[in-house]
Amino acid sequence: MKIGLLGTGFAIAHAAAYAARPDTEVVVFGRTPEKLAPFADRFGFATTTDLDAVYGDPAVGLVDVCLPTALHKEHILRALAAGKHVLCELPIAPTVAEAEEITRAAEASDKRVFIDMFMRMHPAVQHLHRVIRDGSLGELRALRSYRKAGPVWGPVDLGVDKLALEVMLSDLDYTVAALGLPRTVHTAAVAAGAGRAAAETVLRYDDVVVEYTSSSMVPASYGVTHGFEATFTEGVLELHERPFDPAGPTMRLTEYTPGGSRDIELTPADNYSAAINHVLDRLADGAPDTLLTPRAATETLRLALDIDRALTAS
Repeated sequence: MKIGLLGTGFAIAHAAAYAARPDTEVVVFGRTPEKLAPFADRFGFATTTDLDAVYGDPAVGLVDVCLPTALHKEHILRALAAGKHVLCELPIAPTVAEAEEITRAAEASDKRVFIDMFMRMHPAVQHLHRVIRDGSLGELRALRSYRKAGPVWGPVDLGVDKLALEVMLSDLDYTVAALGLPRTVHTAAVAAGAGRAAAETVLRYDDVVVEYTSSSMVPASYGVTHGFEATFTEGVLELHERPFDPAGPTMRLTEYTPGGSRDIELTPADNYSAAINHVLDRLADGAPDTLLTPRAATETLRLALDIDRALTAS
């Protein structure tokens, strides 16, 4: 399949996933030759500053939108009108109204739209979802999740008004996938200036309480940590990982029961590559998809925006 990759920022992660597959051809759109150069030099991809050429190319079967969120709706709808399938980065849109418009357009089209909810592809998250479904540890009662992100990609604004959509969103998504939307949302946040902040968020469901710790107040040397502690009526499932550790990514998932503890052996996976492979596989085999749909992404956005309003009002 030929892919039109729009953007030169986070698109570099998507480019690496496409480059690892022998069945893709990629043309990258960007506004300046300087920002396009790494895609040609590193991956040998064709590049262009002519957006119309991408949409007008009949060989392009998938448009991958890695542009600023405010432009997502415009390009998803344009791609559908041009007869292309679409993969779009998170969040699906800046507002629920735009997300719902995208969802309606996708469901009315004979082309498919996927939203890059990559944490649904995370092996530990998939194991958590299985345990919730099969009841092997009883019923879920509490979920504590955390993500702490230092400026490992350089200076970036991750202040209080950015935490919900920039730090928490992908983790909120795997909770929504398992539990749906909560009954109530409670938040508290602190800021440390220069785009640094931390927040605690509590979501209450009928029989489950979910707590999130999100922080951008750690230094670059701290890197990024993510994890969860899921407490069931018959045991606990605990994840801790450092995906960008200088010594290499680390991930440990442990199950605790009255009979003892054991580490769960998981096959390591690059979540971004796994999501892209999932999209290309579904386009190849035509099988339905329930993981990366616009409707699912809209529900997660709804919760993230509720949390954002609570954080910024406090």
